[in-house]
Amino acid sequence: MAVSSTTAQSLIDELYLMGRAIKVSIARNEDQRLLAGGLGVLVTLEEHGPCRQGDLAVSMCLSPSALSRHVAELVADDLLSRHPDPTDGRATVLHITDRGRALLRRIRVERAEVIAALLDDWGDDDAERARSTIRSLREKLTEHALRTGAGEHQPVR
Repeated sequence: MAVSSTTAQSLIDELYLMGRAIKVSIARNEDQRLLAGGLGVLVTLEEHGPCRQGDLAVSMCLSPSALSRHVAELVADDLLSRHPDPTDGRATVLHITDRGRALLRRIRVERAEVIAALLDDWGDDDAERARSTIRSLREKLTEHALRTGAGEHQPVR
């Protein structure tokens, strides 16, 4: 069963508006010092483990130059560190620092408390269904971007 273009456009509109709503409702002032996307870098590195910057750019569907800005800021704030790549001395591998992990934990706890309070009329099953659907959509979008090189910030392999 195919999704109609009208429904697809409505979904895109809702996702954009959701992103805006998330930004204004759960972001704390102290989190604003991270460049937009800096938190995403920390989350991705925590999920995938230490990796080269180029590999991180591909997995995040970011251009290497856009990622470089995020990485530079996170390294300067001691949230990430660079280490020589043991397989290629010319390259470096990015790692989350203890300070970065602590920041990520704190932000997650604070944001989870806000979302839990906002969803006081939902149960865990409702929230899990929403999470599962959103994750499936994200995976499809990422797979498409990597397969086709779609988007302005096309990843470089």
